[in-house]
Amino acid sequence: MLTQFIAERVDGFTMLEWERDLPSFSERLGVTTGNGMPNSMAGWIPDVLIEEATRGAKRRASAYDGIWRSTRSSSDLPGRCLHDITMIRSDDTGLIEFSSGIEGVRYHGRAMLLQHQLFSIAADEDSVTMMFGIFNGVARQKAEVLDGLSVATLRDAGSSPACSAVILHRIADLTGDRDGDIALFEASIAAQNPLAPEGSVPQDIIDHLANTTTIDAPGLMRMLFQTSMARGPLLDPAAIG
Repeated sequence: MLTQFIAERVDGFTMLEWERDLPSFSERLGVTTGNGMPNSMAGWIPDVLIEEATRGAKRRASAYDGIWRSTRSSSDLPGRCLHDITMIRSDDTGLIEFSSGIEGVRYHGRAMLLQHQLFSIAADEDSVTMMFGIFNGVARQKAEVLDGLSVATLRDAGSSPACSAVILHRIADLTGDRDGDIALFEASIAAQNPLAPEGSVPQDIIDHLANTTTIDAPGLMRMLFQTSMARGPLLDPAAIG
């Protein structure tokens, strides 16, 4: 009876499935492992990386939890910048949720914390497309600024792939309540003008985004760690004194 019940919900499920070991059986059913990561990730991410990312997330992911405003160059309006809103949220199992939105577009996915870098992968179900990111992080402090590269598709007729240099600034901490966090994320998107007003983006940020492509590496976009703007909170000299 139980086998038949599961077979109605999992294609091809038979009595032989009960002979699988626990990790394989969990993967067959599409449930998560004890570290919060989907078992299906084992098919395309080595276990050693998942284990390292889980350990790193349990130690440091809370430093990245928050609502972030990203700044990147516009592909349609040269010289102008766009703002997205990103939410990074972790739990005590080592799972990091990564969501990004601009106007009516919403990407939802996961992130992995490896060393001092945050690797993200997210999907927009409505447009059936994906977004990937690698961001420079911080070693010990609470992150206030991140920078890196994001790869996604343009909203043109051919869904052309594009790589953007991105800088993220923390604009709010999370509420600690899941529904509250989602409401804050959506409210931040609604309040944000996607097209940055002319003159509103500081010149050092514009220069930083532009410097990801250099004459010594034609065709290559890179966010070098030695010139990264990623940092924790700025120290208040008055507080130190």
